[in-house]
Amino acid sequence: KSVCVHAANIVAAAAIITASCARTISEGVNEANQRYFDAWLKVNAGKFPKFDKTGRGIYVIDETKTDVGATVIKDGYAIVEFTTTDLAGNITDYTNAEQAEQLGVYSPSSYYGPKVWTTTDETIRAGVLDGILGMKTGETRKFIVPSWLMSYDNFSTEQEYLSKSTDFTNTIFDVKVTDFTMDINEWQFVQMTRKFNEEDFYGGRFAGTTLEDTTGVAYGMFFKPLVEELAEEEFKEDTTIYINYIGKLLNGLIFDTNIERVALDNNISTSGRTFGPTSVNWGEEYDDITLDESEVIPGFSKTLWKMGKMRKGSKAIGMFYSGLGYGYSGSTNIPGYAPLIFEIEFVDKPEIQ
Repeated sequence: KSVCVHAANIVAAAAIITASCARTISEGVNEANQRYFDAWLKVNAGKFPKFDKTGRGIYVIDETKTDVGATVIKDGYAIVEFTTTDLAGNITDYTNAEQAEQLGVYSPSSYYGPKVWTTTDETIRAGVLDGILGMKTGETRKFIVPSWLMSYDNFSTEQEYLSKSTDFTNTIFDVKVTDFTMDINEWQFVQMTRKFNEEDFYGGRFAGTTLEDTTGVAYGMFFKPLVEELAEEEFKEDTTIYINYIGKLLNGLIFDTNIERVALDNNISTSGRTFGPTSVNWGEEYDDITLDESEVIPGFSKTLWKMGKMRKGSKAIGMFYSGLGYGYSGSTNIPGYAPLIFEIEFVDKPEIQ
């Protein structure tokens, strides 16, 4: 028999259904989460410098303010440093190397530093967006995001999130906004230009060549020969050449190379890898170039394409924005919206062992 319909009398059974089962059905998806969160707040609210409920239901518990700097608004890009913890104080994510060292997980080959958060609905968790809107560059803010607001859905009220969001994790964010822009490509170009003008960056103040990418962006890439040995004509299609290369971020972190000594010096894993000159198959256009028969990111192939009249011993550097690299998502040890630097040298074909 049914758990609810257990009496002989049908009327009594109906009463049991109304009084018992209906109560179970009426509980929303986050009612238990809300009870737990409310109980935690009652115990801990007095421990914080401030306790302001705002947005769609987050709690600002500490902040520093400034009168200058760009203000974070919607549909832009906030460059942030942050640490996140759960309600028990366990660290769940972070951007700085000091935090990694404290946790005993620091790796010199990993990226530590600011990350880009897009401030557009459904590209950032709802409560996080509420937490950083209105902040100025240089300000810090610590805020609690209830589990139902750790959602990428876009609703207007806290009640809608409570009734519709699935179970996530209550999270405390400690955020510093280091910069803000409405044009992430222009922002990257500024960072690239600043890097080129550093005195210790290959002599500084490059007479860089500005190239266009496939979408017509006029600040996609800088190119500079370092050692130039020219030939009478450019490479022809299907020509095989060989290169050594080093890939870096603007902060100097080397994330890839085919030179074993460089990999070892920079704590890049060598497990299962074969080092030495890499074959490049030339194409009819820059985007036809392949590396060890694999496609490469556009900025890498554009750098090679600009080296088309060079020969063995020639070396050049290409620096390009993320639209010619790994875009908004990034890759292993490459954050989203990261400009990249590649140093490429033409070398001899490796001898077969």
